[in-house]
Amino acid sequence: MQRIINALARNKNTVLFFLLLILSIYFLNSRSYYHQTKISKIGLILSGNLNNFSSSLIRYSRLRNENKLLVKENLFLKSNKIRKTYRNNKLITLKEKIYFPFLFKTAKIIKNSYNKRENFIIINKGKTDGVKMEMGVINSEGIVGIINQVSKNYSSIISILHNDLKINAKIKNTSYYGFLSWNGNKINIMTLEDIVSTANISIGDTIVSGGMSSYFPSDLTIGKISSLIKSKNDGYYTIEVELFKNPSQWEYVYIVENKDFQEIKNLQRKN
Repeated sequence: MQRIINALARNKNTVLFFLLLILSIYFLNSRSYYHQTKISKIGLILSGNLNNFSSSLIRYSRLRNENKLLVKENLFLKSNKIRKTYRNNKLITLKEKIYFPFLFKTAKIIKNSYNKRENFIIINKGKTDGVKMEMGVINSEGIVGIINQVSKNYSSIISILHNDLKINAKIKNTSYYGFLSWNGNKINIMTLEDIVSTANISIGDTIVSGGMSSYFPSDLTIGKISSLIKSKNDGYYTIEVELFKNPSQWEYVYIVENKDFQEIKNLQRKN
């Protein structure tokens, strides 16, 4: 209590000024209609700004939960879409049973490199979340990469923006397959190799996952053909593919678990 009294005593002039100011405003507000109107207007502005600021804080505090709900909803929609595409490609009717070996779980990117020759991504899911090495990783509009290291709570992903990573891909609604890789230049441009020059394709055609690997389901959208050059020497196209989503904007991803992965890998070892 004594400290408060001492503080007031040291700043008595300032305290007196504010007391007189408050009294002046009070008398002006109660005795003059003009000043009452002006003060009410200022009070309305201040009140509106304070309410807006407080509501913004509340919205921000709720944003994390809303984002989690949206990611879960997007996961549900994405998995259903992939499952439906898988069914249609296998020509399976709704009455027939379908074996779909892929499971999905969400994760958030906490570090994303895209300005090197060999780029990696760190996500906030690890062994405790059931994440394992060599699981594929996708997002809402394409392929992100393949998990190469796992710790207790985090995982590292070899990004598609890595010189050593090649993804099996094809032209949508065709049987033309190739390998998609990054040439190290623009972060949103990939190169599609091994497409023969006799293939009937054109700029704007959609590129999807080929399904000939155990990492990803088939027909996941990846990007579209942005450049197409027919080589006269080797009989193959030189194709540039523009990704549907710029890697610098990646935030949330879906980890792909193939329930048959180990069985397929064991067979490959025997051959």
